[in-house]
Amino acid sequence: MLERARSTGAPPYTSYRTFKTFIEDLHEHGVPSRIDRSVLTRFSGVVGSQLMHALRFLGLIEDDGRPTARLKELMKAHGAGHWPQKLLEVLRHEYAPMFAIDLETATPSHFNEAFRKAFPAADAVVQKCVTFFLYAANDAGVKISGRVLKGRKPRSPTPRRRPARPTSSPAPTRTSEAAPSQPQPSPPLSEGKAPSEFLLTHLDLNGMDDDQQAAVWTLLKYFRSKGL
Repeated sequence: MLERARSTGAPPYTSYRTFKTFIEDLHEHGVPSRIDRSVLTRFSGVVGSQLMHALRFLGLIEDDGRPTARLKELMKAHGAGHWPQKLLEVLRHEYAPMFAIDLETATPSHFNEAFRKAFPAADAVVQKCVTFFLYAANDAGVKISGRVLKGRKPRSPTPRRRPARPTSSPAPTRTSEAAPSQPQPSPPLSEGKAPSEFLLTHLDLNGMDDDQQAAVWTLLKYFRSKGL
C-alpha cells in the first residue's frame, strides 16, 4: 500500500463514539466511492466536519474524500475479532511520537509534554485530542499509565451499577405520641470535591456528542477561572 502524507493540523478532536458510529455504519452499508456530506447525514454539520478531519488525519480518506485501503481494512476488521490489532496499526502510524515514549509508565507531565510537542494546538482542542487518543488507545488494547488516566480514564460503555442499599427499616414501635420526622440532610453533590474535579471524575465524555463535550469544557473553564 502506498504511503500517504499525514494531514497537517491537530489530531482528531471529535468524540471517539462518533468515529466508532461511522465505522459501524460502513460495516452495515459498505464503503462508498467517496466520503462526503451526503454519506454523513446522521451527523450535524460541525460533527461531520470534525469527523472528516479525523478520517484525513488517520489516513482513512484522501484529501478529496476517496477512501483509502486502510479504511476498507479497518471496516472489515470491525466485528471480525481483530479490530484492536488493526486499530493499533493506525494509531502507531499516525501517533508515532506518542508511542516513542513508554505510555505504560509515563507521568502526566511527560505525557502532556510529548503530546503538545507532537500536536500543538489551543488548550481546549488539545484536551479533546487527548480524550480521543485515550479512548482509541484503550479500544486498541494499549496499556496507559494509571497516573495519566487518573480523572479521565476511559470507561466501559455500560456503566457499573453500585449495589443497591437495603430499603428495609426497623418496624415502628407504638408510642403514645408519634415523634415528628426530621428531614435528613442530603450528602453534598461533589462529595467534598471541587466542581471541576467532580465533573472530570463522574462524566463519561465518550458517551457524549461533540456539542455536549463542548458544553462540559466551557463549564470547566468557568470553574477554573473562579478557582473552583
